[in-house]
Amino acid sequence: MLKLRIITALVLGPLIIWSVLVFSHRAIAIEMAAILCIGAWEWARLAGINNQIGRITFALLMGLVFAAITLLIHQNHSFQLTGLYLAAVFWLFALIMVIYFNRAAIVPLDRNSTYAKLGTLIVGMGILAGSFVSIVALHRAPEYGAIYILVLLILIWVADSAAYFAGKAFGKNKLALNVSPGKSWEGVIGGMIGTMIAAYLSALYLEIESSLIIKFILIALLAISFSIVGDLTESLFKRRAGIKDSSQILPGHGGIMDRIDSLTAAAPIFVLGLTILGVR
Repeated sequence: MLKLRIITALVLGPLIIWSVLVFSHRAIAIEMAAILCIGAWEWARLAGINNQIGRITFALLMGLVFAAITLLIHQNHSFQLTGLYLAAVFWLFALIMVIYFNRAAIVPLDRNSTYAKLGTLIVGMGILAGSFVSIVALHRAPEYGAIYILVLLILIWVADSAAYFAGKAFGKNKLALNVSPGKSWEGVIGGMIGTMIAAYLSALYLEIESSLIIKFILIALLAISFSIVGDLTESLFKRRAGIKDSSQILPGHGGIMDRIDSLTAAAPIFVLGLTILGVR
């Protein structure tokens, strides 16, 4: 399994980096829409929709949502900032939801309940739409661009790796036992230390003004904090649905949503933080 994971990462990693650096704004938007439509297809399964027609319908619906978002932003650029604020509010709601369900018993998804399925699909729409807006906005912004997307990915990868090793070595106090038993507070601390180091080095590489470096590090820490929320949110819905992985589309890694759950939450917070605090 580890060998398969490494091979998949070695194939997909360079492709992702290449596309981010080379693709035009329109191509990035299309690529993101395609990836997130696959994510929507997977999320429909978490909502208890097991037939392919229903899952594909939800994926196509999200494709229309992405197209509508693109048109709105093209007509009025202020819609982009509005979308980022809405995404941030959504993830605050997700944080409250994770805290609530971690303190209470997680009730299995009622597959016969239309309301349960609809509620899960609405959550999925919020996750997918927010990540689409933020990645496209980051790529299009002349003061940020492709390199900031790569920096965000590096921050997430470093945080995940540091959290994994710190958790393995020192993990005793569970972060969210009911939602994701494998995560610990020691892992979180390790991830945050790794984030601070990676953010500082990234700030130097990006040649961010010295007066803004502290702000950039704070933005990175906040974004990574919400990346954990993104991870826990998907874990919550997978536990409700009684499944381990969102799909098996990525050999050794599970599904698209299993790989981008942290990014979907971190990206809106990262972009909004850069915008509000004026970090360039």
